[in-house]
Amino acid sequence: MKRLKLPRTLANTLLADLQSGVGEGLIGAIADVPVSVYPCPPAHFAAALALIRSRGETSFARYAHAAAPIADSVPTGTSYQILLAADIKGVILLRAFTRAEDGARWQELDIELDHD
Repeated sequence: MKRLKLPRTLANTLLADLQSGVGEGLIGAIADVPVSVYPCPPAHFAAALALIRSRGETSFARYAHAAAPIADSVPTGTSYQILLAADIKGVILLRAFTRAEDGARWQELDIELDHD
């Protein structure tokens, strides 16, 4: 199974967003390294994408508190989906997906947290 490497600080930011009650948005990247979290509902993705681009970043992933990939709300050019959940002890559970080679379905990836 392929791996997706995420900075530990980014995973902590996703946990904070999940705990805040928003739990969805976009992740921006520089040189394919995820660096920023933009919490927002899908209705505000266009504004978030504009902000991501204005900061010299690219859209890396859509994240959401969901049980399965959400194919119809991933902005074009966004390679990954990250699904969030938290157990009763507040531990974040992350699942990552990328488009399969056929482009029609999502394939799950292992996640590796980087000690940044």
